Amino acid sequence: MKLKQARKVLLALLGAMALSMILAALLGSMPLALLAVILLLAFISYSFSHWRCPHCGEYLGRVGKGIPLCPYCHERLDK
Repeated sequence: MKLKQARKVLLALLGAMALSMILAALLGSMPLALLAVILLLAFISYSFSHWRCPHCGEYLGRVGKGIPLCPYCHERLDK
């Protein structure tokens, strides 16, 4: 399912961003801080382009795993 794959990619981007932010703070590394910003922009871009209802195509926003229906078309998201 496309939504499950998008969730995995978004979580991976978020994890990589958090790791690079922590390492940048601990090591005082500007390149790692820049990497964190780039990963944040990639996360936002991927979210807006891929985190969409597979039925109506509307952006799902902050819909979490616990919400089984699209807030726009009311179709099931877990199919």
